[in-house]
Amino acid sequence: MKNILILFLWFFFSQPNHAHDRTPLIVSRIDDPIELSKKIITENTDSWSEDAKRRILETYGSGNLSNAANKNYILLESPTLVFDYFQGGFSNSQELLSKDLFLKILNQAVDSPEVVSTEVAKASLEQSLKEYLLAYNIAKKFKESNSLSNEEAIKFLENRFGYEKLSFAKNLNNASSENYNQVSNKKNAKKVISKINFIKKTYPSQIPLINVLAELEEFYQLLQEANIGLTAYVPYNNFKNSVYKLNKQRINERIQWRSSIEITYPTTGTVWIAPSPVEIKWTTSNMDESKTIKFFLTRDDVVVQELGVFKNNHFVKDVKLRKGLPSGNKYKIMGIELFPVNKYHIAKYATPYFTIKKEDKIPEEIIVDAPAEIVEAPAVVIEAPIEVQEVSVEPVEEPAKIVEKLEAPVKKPIETIAIVEEETKEIAVKEEVKTPNRTVFEGRKISYQKEMIVENEIITISLYDHGRADGDIVSIYLNGEQIVASHILTYKKKSFEVKLNLNKSNDLFLYAHNLGNYPPNTVSLEIKDGSNSENIVLNSDLSSCEAVLISVKQ
Repeated sequence: MKNILILFLWFFFSQPNHAHDRTPLIVSRIDDPIELSKKIITENTDSWSEDAKRRILETYGSGNLSNAANKNYILLESPTLVFDYFQGGFSNSQELLSKDLFLKILNQAVDSPEVVSTEVAKASLEQSLKEYLLAYNIAKKFKESNSLSNEEAIKFLENRFGYEKLSFAKNLNNASSENYNQVSNKKNAKKVISKINFIKKTYPSQIPLINVLAELEEFYQLLQEANIGLTAYVPYNNFKNSVYKLNKQRINERIQWRSSIEITYPTTGTVWIAPSPVEIKWTTSNMDESKTIKFFLTRDDVVVQELGVFKNNHFVKDVKLRKGLPSGNKYKIMGIELFPVNKYHIAKYATPYFTIKKEDKIPEEIIVDAPAEIVEAPAVVIEAPIEVQEVSVEPVEEPAKIVEKLEAPVKKPIETIAIVEEETKEIAVKEEVKTPNRTVFEGRKISYQKEMIVENEIITISLYDHGRADGDIVSIYLNGEQIVASHILTYKKKSFEVKLNLNKSNDLFLYAHNLGNYPPNTVSLEIKDGSNSENIVLNSDLSSCEAVLISVKQ
């Protein structure tokens, strides 16, 4: 019995003493982020007081940090969690990282663990201070107003760990470089070098961060198996293990408080009568009422109408259906959260199939029960001729086609007509960006997001998937001509050169062939003119295309 007691006491007192874990563990589980935030703020007043802020700034402020801290070394803060950590919404994984810098970090992790550890510590100190100050400001606002929104609560909970991580990072920054425990496995060490060479040969000069995350996780696993470099450096391992627990908790909480949408009407059995106004009902979780949701109508899982963008009021009425929708029982409503707190988790929901019937085919029993506004047939009869007239006038390019047919044997007049047409368009673009070269393509509306001016007429365009790779298939058009055909988007860039027209604004637009697994179809574009580059994001679905106008500086 005595031996058992001695063993127990030895085990208890031999455990690490995390004196810097100032935030006590909360025993009872609180699922509401607002209530949990309030509890942490009120029970840990020392962490969120003016004195605490002043003390932290004096200890960790910019004067005590490295002014040259490279934020990209934060990737090694929790390398085994790096993909989940960044995908959780804690950074913009659509950023690009210099391949040279990434290779430098990897080589340092192998050959210079003391150097790379110092850089990790500096980056972590800088990042942790930013997180703490963000959480502090939310806590201060709550203490002054006694109110906290759902979005503020989630941001507080995500960033509160910066307070704890500051001391871990400082310890790593001040660590001795003598604690090195390398026991090299030559066979596995070769795999590490092979991985570095693979990255060097495979990627362009700028690597999408999301690819960096995946490659880094695999690299670090190989480094651990070889037990060399950074993984054999004791101060770094102590830091990594301490921060790991905080980041793991952070990820788990963020998953728990993801936003969600559920459309409660329409549902199975619903019958809508087109084109009469309809209503949509929905519920949400972890989403403030100030948020907006975009609704689509699909038929056979293809978008046939954008129903609109509405505030999160859980109900909207008088939504107009497009005239001409065919009758059928394969309709769905899809709702997608706009501007989410976590940009890598977008709340979305699709209803079960329901039915839409055309107004002129309503059975008599439905007409009896229908609201008065549905059976006002005269209004439809009066409007029909007007709409037919508008449709016949809409194709403004038809006269040009007739001229081409009549004067086809004579080439010069046709060229003259084309030049006049382009000059007219160029003037229109300069006077009003909202009426550019083309506004419709194959029945899809084109909306222009940006007007750019480049230095050279030959530019390089690179495209890759923005967000998760989910099977998006796109084509890219320049001045109505297809320059990329039915390309499946991945995280690897596809680059190509194009020649712009010097005499007009060139329209470049994204054409979606599908919606992938996560609508809408989104592509990142990098446009280089030789000396400058700019990154833009375009979204398209099956009824609309986003575009940019590009002019060459004269």
